[in-house]
Amino acid sequence: MTRKNRVMFVDDEEGVRVSWQRFLQDRGLTVTTAPDGASAIAELSRQPVDVVVSDLRMPGTDGLELLKWLHDRQPTTRFILFTGYGDAQVERRARELGASDYLEKPVSPDVLAHAIDVALDPGRLHPVLPVLDVKRRTRTLPAVRPTARTDAASQERTPAQTIGLLVAAPILGLAFVVFLPVLGLGALAWVVTRQVKGVLWPARP
Repeated sequence: MTRKNRVMFVDDEEGVRVSWQRFLQDRGLTVTTAPDGASAIAELSRQPVDVVVSDLRMPGTDGLELLKWLHDRQPTTRFILFTGYGDAQVERRARELGASDYLEKPVSPDVLAHAIDVALDPGRLHPVLPVLDVKRRTRTLPAVRPTARTDAASQERTPAQTIGLLVAAPILGLAFVVFLPVLGLGALAWVVTRQVKGVLWPARP
């Protein structure tokens, strides 16, 4: 096995170290472990690795101190800070010292595996996790086709049509005013005539 696939997992909890070691070995990686930063430095001095995944809070030498040592002594070694007690200041300090990633617990196996894959080969795209495309975050709504009524209402009138409506409107209004009384008088005369006829010439039995 070449050094290309060597990973060290550093955590003060034995159960955590063993679980992650088994998971990463199942992915084809060569994995060593250390219970604290000082033990990790001693082992790395003898046998460097490609990626170090380390907890932040550990007895003695903590994760940031281990990262500082790597930054000064083994700058080509990639480092992933893996913690449940981090904050923005810790993350900023880790980035300044060259950490390739900063993960807050709890972390799923796929997330850690993806971070290690990227650290081992930064130039590749690793499809373990979806890569977010900022351009696709904005959802474009489908265009709504207007109905026939909407199309007819949205058509603009020509100048000739507009002039015709302006001329016709007063004429129609005048006709309505003139003929409405005539129609009303005609209807009244018809009713009166029917009544008079009924009085003068009553219907025979």
